[in-house]
Amino acid sequence: QWFPYGPVHGLKHWYHVSSDDLLHWENEGAGIIPGDYADNKGAFSGSGFAEGDTLYLPYTGNRRDENWVRYPYQLLAMMDEEGNIIKQKEPLAAPLEEYTEHQRDPKLFYRKEDGYYYFLIGVQNHDKKGKFALFRSKEIQTGWEFAGELKIRGYEDLGYMVECPDLERAGDKWVLLFSPQGLEPKGDEFNNLYNNVYLIGDMDFDNLEFIPEGEMKELDRGFDFYAAQCASQDKWPDKLVLGAWMGVSDYTYPPTAEEGYFGLQIMPRLLSIENGELKQRPLPVMEEIKKDKVFHTLHNETDILFPDGKLPQACVIEAKPEDKDLLLRLYTDKEDSGFLIKYDAETKYLVIDKSGLFHQTNTEYGTQRRVHLENGLQELEIFVDRSSIEIFVNDGEYVLTARIFPTESETGFVYETEGEITVFTAETTVRDDFVIFPWQKNQ
Repeated sequence: QWFPYGPVHGLKHWYHVSSDDLLHWENEGAGIIPGDYADNKGAFSGSGFAEGDTLYLPYTGNRRDENWVRYPYQLLAMMDEEGNIIKQKEPLAAPLEEYTEHQRDPKLFYRKEDGYYYFLIGVQNHDKKGKFALFRSKEIQTGWEFAGELKIRGYEDLGYMVECPDLERAGDKWVLLFSPQGLEPKGDEFNNLYNNVYLIGDMDFDNLEFIPEGEMKELDRGFDFYAAQCASQDKWPDKLVLGAWMGVSDYTYPPTAEEGYFGLQIMPRLLSIENGELKQRPLPVMEEIKKDKVFHTLHNETDILFPDGKLPQACVIEAKPEDKDLLLRLYTDKEDSGFLIKYDAETKYLVIDKSGLFHQTNTEYGTQRRVHLENGLQELEIFVDRSSIEIFVNDGEYVLTARIFPTESETGFVYETEGEITVFTAETTVRDDFVIFPWQKNQ
C-alpha cells in the first residue's frame, strides 16, 4: 500500500515487487491504481490468493462522495502470469449497513471441506467496537454473501477497530491474526499505539466462532510492527509465510520522511505451531544473506575484529550466551549509547532499549521493551539493516522488531558475554532502481 507522490497519507495505490526466492526482489512499479467509482479515494489494503495461473487480489476501495462521506467497497483485481493487473468492475461486496464506514482489509481463503471461498474483513460496529465480518461464495469473482459476524469465544472487547484480519490453517490448528486498535497495555505486552496479535485454536464455521486455546498474544514484541498477513502458498505444508509492515499507523519516522519515503516490510517469516506454541523463524533462504565473517568472540576472547572498527550498516549477528548474562550495544558513539540488547540470567528478562540513539522516534510509547524467557536465553539471531533490527530469540520463541536511524558517528559495537558472538556482513538483496509505473521499468 503506497502513495507515489510523497511520504504522506495520500491517495493509496498498491506497489508491486517480485521475487523468485523471497530474498532477492525487483521493483515492478504501481500494481493497483485507484480512480474508479468504488476506489476514487484510494486502494486500501487486502490480500493475495493464488489459483491456477491467476493471482487474485481482493482489496478495499475507499470511495468518498461530494460531501466526503466514505463508502468502503470490497473489490477484486487479478494478475496474470505476465504480471498484468486488471481490476474487476463489479465489487465483491458493497458497504454493510450493520457497521460504520470502517470496513476493510479482505483476506481471501478457500475451505475444501465445504467448497466455499471466504474473505474476512475488519469492521467497526455502531457501538464503536472492533469486530470481524465473514463473507462466502462458491466462486471467487461473483456470488458473495455476508455469512455473518465472526465471534471469538471469551473475547468481547477488541478495541474500537480491527484491521488486517487473517484466518489461517497450520496443521490441525487455526491461527487468527489481526491488528486491533484501542487495546490497553497489559504488563510487558500491547505497549505500542496499535498492536498486532494472534490466537491459536479451532474454527467453528457452522456457528462462525473461533475457539481459542490459550491467551491472545503479541505477534512481535518490539517497537515497530503492524498489519501482518500470511501468504497464499503451498511450498511449506502446515506452515505459514508471514509478511508485515515494519511500522505502526500514526507513528512518525522523520529521518525517512526527509529522504522521501515511509515504511518498510519485515523479512518474510516461516511460522509453525509446535507443542501448542507459535514459532517464528527466518525463511531458510535467509541463511544466504550472510556473507563475510567480520567479527568473532568466544568467552570474551576475540579473534576477528571489524576491518575498519565499525559495525557494518547491514549485518547478521549471532549470539549464543548459553543462559549467561549478555550485553550488546549496537551503533554506539560514546559510553552507554546505542541500541541496547541485554539479558539478565538471574531474572531471565531480555530487554531492548533504543533511548541511547541520537534519533528518537515515538518515545511517548516507551523506549524499552522486555520479554521474560521462562527457559532462559540460549541464542539470538539479529538481522540489522540500515534502519531496522529484527531479533529472533531462541530459534523463533519470540521476535522483536525496531526501526533505528544511526547517524554517521554512531558506528561502535560493545559486547559483554561469556558466550559466543559472530557478526557477518549481509548481502544487498534489492539492486534495481525504484520505478513508479511499470512502463518506466525498461526506459
